Amino acid sequence: MREQARVGEDVQGGGVRPVYPDPLPGTGHHDARQVPVLLHRARDAMAARMRTLFDPVQLTDAQWRVLRLLSIVEEVDTAELANRAFLLGPSLSRIVRDLTERGLIRRRLDDDDARRSLHSITPEGMVLIEQIMPQFDPLYDQIEQTFGADLATLNALLIKLAAMLAAPAD
Repeated sequence: MREQARVGEDVQGGGVRPVYPDPLPGTGHHDARQVPVLLHRARDAMAARMRTLFDPVQLTDAQWRVLRLLSIVEEVDTAELANRAFLLGPSLSRIVRDLTERGLIRRRLDDDDARRSLHSITPEGMVLIEQIMPQFDPLYDQIEQTFGADLATLNALLIKLAAMLAAPAD
């Protein structure tokens, strides 16, 4: 039976263990099989850290993505907002409704196409953004300290992975 260890845990000085043992030893691709699980764990850990900032102001991470995006554009239509916030239509509809009811964003019909909704952040939404943004600094400082010069490489590798996965399969 193989020894189980947590990711990043040094087992008897033998180095870092993979997420889980290779279920098909000798078939190759061991490191590649770790990628999806490691990405999920990193995403979940990051989301949990960020949630500690969102919970006191009754925001979800998806609502934050919408607010944050609207804080850097003047106005955006629903399709572009969904695309840039990585949200499906039904989820975005609910988020837009909730944030509009809270007075954090504004929704209006396009003057040229009444079927098209445009969204923008309100002054109250900007106040919330400005309140929360500085609270991320300790986390970003920790990330920069942990990765140092490797952070640019990590970002480049993640961009490369996302592009490769988004491309049509051969």
